[in-house]
Amino acid sequence: MAFLVLGAVVLQGCHDWPDERGTAIEAQNILRDIGRVNAVADPNIPRPAVYQSAPKKIKQVVGGAEEWKLVYFCRYHTAENMKQIIHEQFATQLFNQKGQSTTIQDYTVTANPATNQLIVRCPLESDIDSVLEIIKETDIPPIQVKIECLVSELYADLTVDRETSVMIQNLFGEMAIGGEPTNEYLAFPGAALRDPARQKFGLKVGVDQGEEGHRIMALVDILVSRGYLKILMNPTLEVVNGQSAKIQSKQHLPLQQVTVQSGGFGGTPVLRTQTEYYDIIDQLEITPHVYADGYIGLETQVQIAAHMTPEGISQMPIVTERTITNKDNRIRIGESLIIGGIRKSEKRDVIRGVPILKDIPGLNLLFSGRDFEERATEVIFILTPTISTGGKPNEDIVNLMQERHSSPMTQALHEAVMDPLGIKAREQEQERKVEAAHEAQMQSEAEKNAARLEAMETGQQIQDLSAELQEAKVQVEQASTKADQAVSAAEAAKAQAEQATAEAQQAKTEAEKAKAQAEQAGKNAAEQPEQKATPQEPPAGQSQEPAPQQETPQGSSQEAK
Repeated sequence: MAFLVLGAVVLQGCHDWPDERGTAIEAQNILRDIGRVNAVADPNIPRPAVYQSAPKKIKQVVGGAEEWKLVYFCRYHTAENMKQIIHEQFATQLFNQKGQSTTIQDYTVTANPATNQLIVRCPLESDIDSVLEIIKETDIPPIQVKIECLVSELYADLTVDRETSVMIQNLFGEMAIGGEPTNEYLAFPGAALRDPARQKFGLKVGVDQGEEGHRIMALVDILVSRGYLKILMNPTLEVVNGQSAKIQSKQHLPLQQVTVQSGGFGGTPVLRTQTEYYDIIDQLEITPHVYADGYIGLETQVQIAAHMTPEGISQMPIVTERTITNKDNRIRIGESLIIGGIRKSEKRDVIRGVPILKDIPGLNLLFSGRDFEERATEVIFILTPTISTGGKPNEDIVNLMQERHSSPMTQALHEAVMDPLGIKAREQEQERKVEAAHEAQMQSEAEKNAARLEAMETGQQIQDLSAELQEAKVQVEQASTKADQAVSAAEAAKAQAEQATAEAQQAKTEAEKAKAQAEQAGKNAAEQPEQKATPQEPPAGQSQEPAPQQETPQGSSQEAK
């Protein structure tokens, strides 16, 4: 008692001694926090509005040539898949002189995996319309397929082993049957020949009487073993139509193998155990193909393995593996189909004994050994495809996981057993308050994140609107400049037209003046011949002398003409 008091005083005096209660509380808090499954506060965060925008066609001039571009956000398929479809539909296939196909592309397709965006360049707007029509017909919601696989394996094994050894000294002189008593090898072994571990167990019943030299020994060892194995594997996969899905479970397990090592001449055999590691792999790989007639085609590869299969008289576990590969089959949606199965039955029976004596009823138990084994195996692979209904609310999944991982003890029973004095009640109340504060903090952070995303989206929209406004302003300025240039050109054209009109008017006036002069000259030319035809008589007292002839100028004649 004094030592206990002294130890308590010493521990109290050691201020650096760790507090065990604090360690327990910290460990409990860490285990509770890590083991808690929290629901997502706000999983339905809206996506940015730009992803919901309609396809945009852009007209550009590059290198002096006009071209068109299409910007499209893929809705239901990846940009790489849509790019491959467009290439295969619109590429022009030609052949060179060697007969090899070449592709001449009048367009360029670019895929942006980060935004799942497709950019198509075409020389004409009609080509853009054709590409957009194909995209609208192919970018449709794919079907989500849920495949439930049921693999059942049944295995049973029955063994009956009888081993006998008989020794009679001096039966006929110095004759012995079955060998010396120190010889541990039986005269009529059973399963010990194929299973060394059989020698170490079993119920050995017999008779050993008489003195040395006149001993009679009979030993009968009978062992019956029964074992079975049941395996039920039920993997489930969900995958998009036409895509492959694979689930795999792998274990690296040790298995022991027993071997017999001889002890030399006259020595006792030694059993040695060797450990080897094997991979136990269970996997399911399926590729579904949904047809328009309501059937689903499945490309299936199923593998099931086991390491607990009991075999032989010692029921030692062995590694088994079952695999089925099916390239194509058709199943109606919601129905189950056995795509394959294996049923195998094996039976073996070996009797070792003395001829004639082993066939006599009663004596055959002393002069024969028997190794009998029967086993049967059945493996069935069943598939059930259905159309997936999509995901479930996160809150329901969290509640399901919490229910599966909850303690089997009720809260009242747990408190009555672990906390009869109610000491932890206050701690649990504090924990509930801490959890409520934690949930409130998560909700607040979710609201802040949503507000921040909304602000970022609003800011992006404002930037886009500002860019569009600036672009519209530039276009208006360019249009105003073009309008001013057009007005100036119109005014210049008007001045030129007025000048041309004045010149035309002047030319018209000159033409009319020339015409009047020509008419006057014509009249003058017509009056001169009349004067020549009727000469006037001279007055009285004047002599009649001919008047001098007047020459007509050549220019006037030409003008008259």
